[in-house]
Amino acid sequence: MMERRKKIALELSELVVYCRPVPFDEEKIGTERACYRDMSSFPETKAEKYVNKAKGKKFLQYNRLQLSRIYPKGQRLDSSNYDPLPMWICGSQLVALNFQTPDKPMQMNQALFMAGGHCGYVLQPSTMRDEAFDPFDKSSLRGLEPCAICIEVLGARHLPKNGRGIVCPFVEIEVAGAEYDSVKQKTEFVVDNGLNPVWPAKPFHFQISNPEFAFLRFVVYEEDMFSDQNFLAQATFPVKGLKTGYRAVPLKNNYSEDLELASLLIKIDVFPAKQENGDLSPFSMSLRERGSDASGQLFHGRAREGSFEARYQQPFEDFRISHEHLADQSDSRERRAPRRTRVNGDNRL
Repeated sequence: MMERRKKIALELSELVVYCRPVPFDEEKIGTERACYRDMSSFPETKAEKYVNKAKGKKFLQYNRLQLSRIYPKGQRLDSSNYDPLPMWICGSQLVALNFQTPDKPMQMNQALFMAGGHCGYVLQPSTMRDEAFDPFDKSSLRGLEPCAICIEVLGARHLPKNGRGIVCPFVEIEVAGAEYDSVKQKTEFVVDNGLNPVWPAKPFHFQISNPEFAFLRFVVYEEDMFSDQNFLAQATFPVKGLKTGYRAVPLKNNYSEDLELASLLIKIDVFPAKQENGDLSPFSMSLRERGSDASGQLFHGRAREGSFEARYQQPFEDFRISHEHLADQSDSRERRAPRRTRVNGDNRL
Protein backbone atom coordinates (compact mmCIF):
# COMPACT_ATOMS: atom_id res chain seq x y z
CA MET A 1 0.00 0.00 0.00
CA MET A 2 1.18 3.48 -0.80
CA GLU A 3 1.37 6.00 2.01
CA ARG A 4 -0.99 8.90 1.56
CA ARG A 5 0.68 12.26 1.83
CA LYS A 6 -0.99 15.46 2.89
CA LYS A 7 -0.23 18.75 1.23
CA ILE A 8 0.74 21.45 3.73
CA ALA A 9 1.24 25.10 2.85
CA LEU A 10 4.87 26.06 3.32
CA GLU A 11 3.87 29.47 4.73
CA LEU A 12 1.76 27.77 7.42
CA SER A 13 4.42 25.21 8.21
CA GLU A 14 6.99 27.93 8.87
CA LEU A 15 4.76 29.39 11.58
CA VAL A 16 4.80 26.18 13.62
CA VAL A 17 7.05 26.18 16.68
CA TYR A 18 8.57 22.74 16.70
CA CYS A 19 9.93 21.04 19.81
CA ARG A 20 11.44 17.58 19.71
CA PRO A 21 10.44 15.41 22.70
CA VAL A 22 13.50 13.63 24.07
CA PRO A 23 14.35 11.78 27.29
CA PHE A 24 16.04 13.95 29.88
CA ASP A 25 19.82 13.52 29.95
CA GLU A 26 21.48 15.29 32.86
CA GLU A 27 24.93 14.84 31.32
CA LYS A 28 24.01 17.08 28.36
CA ILE A 29 23.32 20.12 30.54
CA GLY A 30 25.75 22.92 29.73
CA THR A 31 27.41 21.04 26.87
CA GLU A 32 27.34 21.47 23.09
CA ARG A 33 25.04 18.47 22.83
CA ALA A 34 22.22 20.41 24.49
CA CYS A 35 19.79 21.64 21.83
CA TYR A 36 17.21 24.37 22.34
CA ARG A 37 14.62 22.36 20.35
CA ASP A 38 14.73 19.42 22.74
CA MET A 39 11.94 19.29 25.33
CA SER A 40 11.69 16.76 28.14
CA SER A 41 8.62 15.81 30.18
CA PHE A 42 8.75 14.94 33.87
CA PRO A 43 6.14 13.46 36.18
CA GLU A 44 6.13 15.37 39.44
CA THR A 45 7.93 12.53 41.26
CA LYS A 46 10.88 12.75 38.86
CA ALA A 47 10.88 16.57 38.89
CA GLU A 48 11.09 16.59 42.70
CA LYS A 49 14.50 14.88 42.42
CA TYR A 50 15.84 18.00 40.67
CA VAL A 51 13.95 20.90 42.30
CA ASN A 52 15.85 20.80 45.58
CA LYS A 53 18.96 22.26 47.19
CA ALA A 54 21.22 19.59 45.72
CA LYS A 55 20.24 19.86 42.04
CA GLY A 56 18.06 22.97 41.77
CA LYS A 57 20.80 25.14 40.26
CA LYS A 58 21.64 22.45 37.70
CA PHE A 59 17.99 22.09 36.68
CA LEU A 60 17.71 25.88 36.31
CA GLN A 61 20.74 25.79 34.01
CA TYR A 62 18.92 23.22 31.86
CA ASN A 63 15.80 25.39 31.68
CA ARG A 64 17.74 28.44 30.48
CA LEU A 65 18.28 26.72 27.13
CA GLN A 66 15.61 24.04 26.86
CA LEU A 67 11.98 23.47 27.78
CA SER A 68 10.74 21.23 30.56
CA ARG A 69 7.18 20.07 31.07
CA ILE A 70 5.99 18.92 34.49
CA TYR A 71 2.73 17.02 34.94
CA PRO A 72 0.89 15.41 37.90
CA LYS A 73 1.73 11.84 38.76
CA GLY A 74 -0.74 9.15 37.74
CA GLN A 75 -1.42 8.16 41.35
CA ARG A 76 -3.41 11.36 41.92
CA LEU A 77 -6.75 9.67 41.36
CA ASP A 78 -8.54 12.52 43.16
CA SER A 79 -7.10 15.06 40.66
CA SER A 80 -5.27 16.88 43.43
CA ASN A 81 -2.29 19.09 42.60
CA TYR A 82 1.35 19.30 43.60
CA ASP A 83 3.07 22.50 44.72
CA PRO A 84 4.22 24.30 41.53
CA LEU A 85 6.45 26.85 43.31
CA PRO A 86 9.67 24.76 43.36
CA MET A 87 9.23 24.00 39.65
CA TRP A 88 8.64 27.66 38.79
CA ILE A 89 11.64 28.96 40.70
CA CYS A 90 13.83 26.33 38.99
CA GLY A 91 12.76 27.68 35.61
CA SER A 92 10.26 25.08 34.36
CA GLN A 93 8.23 26.71 31.61
CA LEU A 94 5.32 24.25 31.33
CA VAL A 95 3.95 23.29 34.74
CA ALA A 96 0.72 21.40 34.16
CA LEU A 97 -1.96 21.28 36.86
CA ASN A 98 -5.38 19.73 37.25
CA PHE A 99 -7.46 22.81 36.43
CA GLN A 100 -10.65 21.13 37.61
CA THR A 101 -9.43 21.09 41.22
CA PRO A 102 -9.98 24.28 43.30
CA ASP A 103 -6.95 24.21 45.58
CA LYS A 104 -4.01 26.40 46.58
CA PRO A 105 -1.74 25.37 43.65
CA MET A 106 -4.41 26.44 41.16
CA GLN A 107 -4.97 29.71 43.02
CA MET A 108 -1.23 30.37 42.85
CA ASN A 109 -1.30 29.59 39.14
CA GLN A 110 -4.08 32.14 38.60
CA ALA A 111 -2.09 34.77 40.52
CA LEU A 112 1.07 34.11 38.53
CA PHE A 113 -0.55 35.40 35.34
CA MET A 114 -2.33 38.40 36.89
CA ALA A 115 0.34 40.95 35.98
CA GLY A 116 -0.11 40.27 32.27
CA GLY A 117 -3.89 40.28 32.35
CA HIS A 118 -4.00 36.45 32.27
CA CYS A 119 -2.47 36.43 28.80
CA GLY A 120 -0.81 33.05 29.41
CA TYR A 121 2.83 34.15 29.28
CA VAL A 122 5.04 35.48 32.05
CA LEU A 123 8.63 36.59 31.52
CA GLN A 124 11.00 35.08 34.04
CA PRO A 125 12.70 37.59 36.37
CA SER A 126 16.15 38.66 35.25
CA THR A 127 17.54 37.20 38.48
CA MET A 128 16.69 33.70 37.29
CA ARG A 129 18.75 34.27 34.15
CA ASP A 130 21.85 35.09 36.20
CA GLU A 131 24.25 32.14 36.14
CA ALA A 132 25.18 32.74 39.79
CA PHE A 133 21.57 32.47 40.98
CA ASP A 134 20.72 29.48 43.15
CA PRO A 135 16.95 29.01 43.69
CA PHE A 136 17.49 27.75 47.25
CA ASP A 137 20.27 30.10 48.41
CA LYS A 138 19.27 33.69 49.16
CA SER A 139 22.92 34.76 49.33
CA SER A 140 23.06 34.26 45.55
CA LEU A 141 20.56 37.08 44.94
CA ARG A 142 22.45 39.84 43.13
CA GLY A 143 20.98 43.17 42.09
CA LEU A 144 17.67 42.38 43.78
CA GLU A 145 16.28 44.40 46.67
CA PRO A 146 14.77 42.65 49.65
CA CYS A 147 11.63 44.28 51.02
CA ALA A 148 9.56 44.33 54.18
CA ILE A 149 5.77 44.30 54.24
CA CYS A 150 3.60 45.49 57.12
CA ILE A 151 -0.10 44.58 56.97
CA GLU A 152 -3.01 45.43 59.25
CA VAL A 153 -6.28 43.59 58.66
CA LEU A 154 -8.94 46.08 59.73
CA GLY A 155 -12.20 44.44 58.75
CA ALA A 156 -14.26 42.54 56.21
CA ARG A 157 -17.74 42.56 54.77
CA HIS A 158 -20.25 40.13 53.29
CA LEU A 159 -18.25 37.00 53.98
CA PRO A 160 -19.86 33.86 52.54
CA LYS A 161 -21.53 31.38 54.85
CA ASN A 162 -20.48 27.78 55.10
CA GLY A 163 -24.04 26.48 55.35
CA ARG A 164 -24.01 26.08 59.13
CA GLY A 165 -25.23 29.48 60.25
CA ILE A 166 -23.25 32.51 61.42
CA VAL A 167 -19.50 32.23 60.97
CA CYS A 168 -16.62 33.08 63.30
CA PRO A 169 -14.01 34.29 60.79
CA PHE A 170 -10.27 34.83 61.00
CA VAL A 171 -7.73 35.70 58.31
CA GLU A 172 -4.54 33.82 57.52
CA ILE A 173 -1.87 35.92 55.78
CA GLU A 174 0.79 34.01 53.91
CA VAL A 175 3.86 34.91 51.90
CA ALA A 176 4.50 32.05 49.48
CA GLY A 177 7.64 31.99 47.40
CA ALA A 178 11.20 30.81 47.76
CA GLU A 179 11.84 28.41 50.61
CA TYR A 180 13.56 31.13 52.67
CA ASP A 181 10.65 33.60 52.25
CA SER A 182 7.59 31.43 52.92
CA VAL A 183 5.79 32.20 56.20
CA LYS A 184 2.24 32.39 57.61
CA GLN A 185 0.54 34.53 60.26
CA LYS A 186 -3.10 34.87 61.28
CA THR A 187 -5.53 37.17 63.06
CA GLU A 188 -7.76 36.34 65.98
CA PHE A 189 -11.24 35.03 65.18
CA VAL A 190 -14.31 37.23 65.49
CA VAL A 191 -17.30 35.65 67.21
CA ASP A 192 -20.52 35.30 65.19
CA ASN A 193 -20.03 38.02 62.60
CA GLY A 194 -19.65 37.32 58.91
CA LEU A 195 -21.40 40.50 57.76
CA ASN A 196 -18.92 43.14 58.93
CA PRO A 197 -16.28 41.70 61.29
CA VAL A 198 -13.67 44.08 62.69
CA TRP A 199 -10.25 43.07 63.96
CA PRO A 200 -8.15 45.00 66.49
CA ALA A 201 -5.22 46.89 65.00
CA LYS A 202 -2.29 44.50 64.89
CA PRO A 203 0.57 44.82 62.39
CA PHE A 204 1.89 41.69 60.69
CA HIS A 205 5.47 41.97 59.44
CA PHE A 206 7.06 39.97 56.63
CA GLN A 207 10.65 40.04 55.38
CA ILE A 208 11.01 39.03 51.71
CA SER A 209 14.43 38.46 50.16
CA ASN A 210 13.15 37.65 46.67
CA PRO A 211 10.07 39.82 45.97
CA GLU A 212 10.24 39.00 42.24
CA PHE A 213 9.15 35.48 43.06
CA ALA A 214 6.79 35.87 46.02
CA PHE A 215 3.02 35.85 46.41
CA LEU A 216 0.84 37.38 49.11
CA ARG A 217 -2.19 35.31 50.09
CA PHE A 218 -5.20 36.19 52.23
CA VAL A 219 -7.29 33.18 53.23
CA VAL A 220 -10.44 33.64 55.32
CA TYR A 221 -11.41 30.69 57.48
CA GLU A 222 -14.10 30.18 60.08
CA GLU A 223 -13.57 28.28 63.28
CA ASP A 224 -16.38 25.94 64.28
CA MET A 225 -17.30 24.62 67.72
CA PHE A 226 -14.70 21.85 67.38
CA SER A 227 -11.93 24.39 66.57
CA ASP A 228 -11.74 23.08 63.02
CA GLN A 229 -10.87 25.48 60.21
CA ASN A 230 -13.32 25.76 57.31
CA PHE A 231 -12.45 27.67 54.13
CA LEU A 232 -14.56 30.74 53.29
CA ALA A 233 -12.66 32.89 50.77
CA GLN A 234 -9.21 33.75 49.47
CA ALA A 235 -7.22 36.31 47.48
CA THR A 236 -3.72 35.80 46.05
CA PHE A 237 -1.44 38.43 44.48
CA PRO A 238 2.16 38.67 43.24
CA VAL A 239 4.19 40.79 45.66
CA LYS A 240 5.87 42.76 42.87
CA GLY A 241 2.55 44.38 41.90
CA LEU A 242 1.24 45.40 45.32
CA LYS A 243 0.00 48.91 46.08
CA THR A 244 0.38 50.59 49.45
CA GLY A 245 -2.05 52.41 51.74
CA TYR A 246 -5.61 51.54 52.70
CA ARG A 247 -6.87 48.94 50.24
CA ALA A 248 -9.96 46.86 49.59
CA VAL A 249 -9.09 43.25 48.79
CA PRO A 250 -11.79 41.60 46.64
CA LEU A 251 -12.29 38.04 47.84
CA LYS A 252 -12.71 34.97 45.65
CA ASN A 253 -13.93 31.44 46.17
CA ASN A 254 -11.67 28.41 45.90
CA TYR A 255 -12.17 28.40 42.11
CA SER A 256 -10.77 31.99 42.02
CA GLU A 257 -14.21 33.31 41.04
CA ASP A 258 -15.30 36.68 42.43
CA LEU A 259 -17.53 36.67 45.50
CA GLU A 260 -20.06 39.47 45.13
CA LEU A 261 -19.50 42.31 47.64
CA ALA A 262 -17.07 40.22 49.75
CA SER A 263 -13.84 42.04 50.58
CA LEU A 264 -11.21 42.72 53.21
CA LEU A 265 -10.15 46.18 54.35
CA ILE A 266 -6.42 46.32 55.02
CA LYS A 267 -3.62 48.81 55.49
CA ILE A 268 -0.41 47.78 53.76
CA ASP A 269 3.07 49.31 53.71
CA VAL A 270 5.99 48.02 51.64
CA PHE A 271 9.47 49.16 52.63
CA PRO A 272 12.09 48.45 49.95
CA ALA A 273 15.79 48.88 50.62
CA LYS A 274 17.59 52.03 49.47
CA GLN A 275 20.52 52.16 47.14
CA GLU A 276 24.02 52.88 48.47
CA ASN A 277 23.82 56.58 47.55
CA GLY A 278 20.56 56.94 49.47
CA ASP A 279 18.40 57.41 46.38
CA LEU A 280 15.29 55.37 45.90
CA SER A 281 15.67 52.47 43.50
CA PRO A 282 13.34 51.93 40.51
CA PHE A 283 11.39 49.42 42.61
CA SER A 284 11.01 52.00 45.37
CA MET A 285 9.86 54.64 42.90
CA SER A 286 7.28 52.30 41.43
CA LEU A 287 5.96 51.60 44.92
CA ARG A 288 5.64 55.33 45.57
CA GLU A 289 3.70 55.78 42.32
CA ARG A 290 1.40 52.87 43.11
CA GLY A 291 0.89 54.19 46.64
CA SER A 292 -0.49 57.46 45.26
CA ASP A 293 -3.15 55.60 43.27
CA ALA A 294 -6.56 56.27 44.81
CA SER A 295 -8.44 53.44 43.12
CA GLY A 296 -8.54 51.40 46.33
CA GLN A 297 -7.37 48.25 44.60
CA LEU A 298 -4.50 46.26 46.09
CA PHE A 299 -2.82 44.93 42.95
CA HIS A 300 -1.29 46.96 40.13
CA GLY A 301 -1.52 45.05 36.86
CA ARG A 302 -3.07 44.98 33.42
CA ALA A 303 -6.68 43.87 33.76
CA ARG A 304 -8.07 41.49 31.20
CA GLU A 305 -10.79 43.02 29.04
CA GLY A 306 -14.21 42.10 30.40
CA SER A 307 -12.81 40.89 33.73
CA PHE A 308 -14.10 41.95 37.14
CA GLU A 309 -11.07 44.24 37.58
CA ALA A 310 -11.70 45.97 34.26
CA ARG A 311 -15.45 46.35 34.90
CA TYR A 312 -14.75 47.82 38.33
CA GLN A 313 -11.94 50.14 37.31
CA GLN A 314 -13.62 51.82 34.32
CA PRO A 315 -16.72 53.15 36.18
CA PHE A 316 -14.43 54.40 38.95
CA GLU A 317 -12.27 56.26 36.43
CA ASP A 318 -15.34 57.71 34.67
CA PHE A 319 -16.69 58.91 38.01
CA ARG A 320 -13.37 60.54 38.91
CA ILE A 321 -13.15 62.39 35.58
CA SER A 322 -16.78 63.54 35.81
CA HIS A 323 -16.26 64.73 39.38
CA GLU A 324 -13.18 66.76 38.42
CA HIS A 325 -14.99 68.24 35.41
CA LEU A 326 -17.98 69.22 37.56
CA ALA A 327 -15.71 70.83 40.16
CA ASP A 328 -13.93 72.86 37.46
CA GLN A 329 -17.25 74.04 36.02
CA SER A 330 -18.52 75.04 39.47
CA ASP A 331 -15.37 77.05 40.21
CA SER A 332 -15.55 78.76 36.83
CA ARG A 333 -19.23 79.64 37.32
CA GLU A 334 -18.54 81.15 40.75
CA ARG A 335 -15.75 83.32 39.33
CA ARG A 336 -17.99 84.63 36.53
CA ALA A 337 -21.05 85.27 38.71
CA PRO A 338 -21.59 89.02 39.49
CA ARG A 339 -21.58 89.97 43.13
CA ARG A 340 -24.79 91.45 44.63
CA THR A 341 -25.01 94.10 47.32
CA ARG A 342 -27.99 95.07 49.43
CA VAL A 343 -28.89 98.76 49.29
CA ASN A 344 -32.02 100.04 51.11
CA GLY A 345 -33.54 96.58 51.11
CA ASP A 346 -33.07 96.01 47.38
CA ASN A 347 -30.73 93.56 45.74
CA ARG A 348 -28.62 95.41 43.21
CA LEU A 349 -25.68 94.37 41.06
